Amino acid sequence: MSAAVRVKTVIFSVISGKLQVYLPANRLVQDIVSHAASLNKIAKNVIERIAGSVINEGYLEQLYTFSHPFEHMMEVDVVYYYLLSAAEINKDHLKSFIPVSELSGKIAEYGIISYAIQRLRWKIEYTNVVYSLLSREFTLSELQKIYETILGKRLDKRNFRRKILTLGLLRPSGGRKTGLKARPAKLYAFRKRQPAMVKVF
Repeated sequence: MSAAVRVKTVIFSVISGKLQVYLPANRLVQDIVSHAASLNKIAKNVIERIAGSVINEGYLEQLYTFSHPFEHMMEVDVVYYYLLSAAEINKDHLKSFIPVSELSGKIAEYGIISYAIQRLRWKIEYTNVVYSLLSREFTLSELQKIYETILGKRLDKRNFRRKILTLGLLRPSGGRKTGLKARPAKLYAFRKRQPAMVKVF
């Protein structure tokens, strides 16, 4: 029995204050495994086409693998999810991102996307992977908004700031964000832009 292996990638970004997923033609992007390359590399190639540049820091995780047995062959889908900063998206691909709040069960891969959203929510509770969705410098308000957008709920501003600053994940960048209604906000950066275990919530 032969087997056909496909790599599917659920690409998340936070755009205009909403968690969105890349769904050109209402389908997840996929590649057939037909050459000598790792599955991770195949998934990254898809992401780099959307970003229009080489990706080195974003968070990529294999979600799960499932198979479809047929009489004379087996189809295997390896599913990944990836966190892509809105600033890294090639403008030609922005129109193919859809807010997850607007998805419905009519989309063929709705179950896959729903599971990826749940995994992402669990992941941000005990890791720092939200760095993938932010620019190198950001305000604490922008960081809080990312968490709220993914979790789908409001967080207490004072408690959030106290907790996040005690974790040792961030460092002041030395800059301030101007052009705000309030006084200029202090800018921060992640000490390390790579996955790390940390109890956020």
